[in-house]
Amino acid sequence: MKSRIHLKRGAAAVLALPALLAPLAQAEEAKPGNVLTLGGGIAVGQRYSGSDENQVAPVLGIDYAMANGFYASTLRGLGYGRSFDKLTLNAGIGVRGERKEKDTQKFGGSSGSPKLRGMGDIKGSATALFGASYAIAEGFEISTRLELPISHRENGKTLNIGASGVLYNQGRDTVTLSAGTSFGDAKYNQTYYGVSDVQSANSGYRAYKPKSGLYEAEVGISWERKLDKNWSVTSMLGATTLLGDAKNSPIVFRKTSPTGALYASYSY
Repeated sequence: MKSRIHLKRGAAAVLALPALLAPLAQAEEAKPGNVLTLGGGIAVGQRYSGSDENQVAPVLGIDYAMANGFYASTLRGLGYGRSFDKLTLNAGIGVRGERKEKDTQKFGGSSGSPKLRGMGDIKGSATALFGASYAIAEGFEISTRLELPISHRENGKTLNIGASGVLYNQGRDTVTLSAGTSFGDAKYNQTYYGVSDVQSANSGYRAYKPKSGLYEAEVGISWERKLDKNWSVTSMLGATTLLGDAKNSPIVFRKTSPTGALYASYSY
């Protein structure tokens, strides 16, 4: 099963770097037996959703998919997936990243920006993840993903719906186009795009209370080049744009931003 490029930006960590590597892990689901995939490279994206500052950072990914459907991954979390002909279902536990009110440098990039000073930190949270995908035709699928916070439930819930299609698949090369949109409940949109009265007093931004609704749309294209039966190199370009109340947030300085990654992976 070829999965769409998943540019997850719901986490407070600006550049959700591990998510950019998700295709290399999810592609292994179609392989028989136990499969270990190691990946690494570089990625570019925003410091936080709505930031006008970009950053380039290293990415690393480890994914172990078992033949019985269980998986353990830095990309997909810990869970179980099963296919029923054209339908694939999965459930697991993952982690949503944090967002800092200052520029905090660490491996994988900064998790904040000076422009968020006075907004307070958003703590990372454990999440329950539920996903489904359906292959409408050869090389084309639709998918959905629900993310429910287990800890820090005030951070809110998200739902993503997307589609992907293989544009070219011949020899060692596969080119895939993907698109999706994300919905956040009132708590989620307030946490990541809202400004409370207290935050307004501390930061100087006007108070803002977004409602539940669509907050983002994304599109991406990836090119995977198989070097041999184990090694492959993937390049990816994409863009995200904020929607609804999110785009009008006072902490949003750029509504549409590019993302990209280049990484190598080894599977055995």
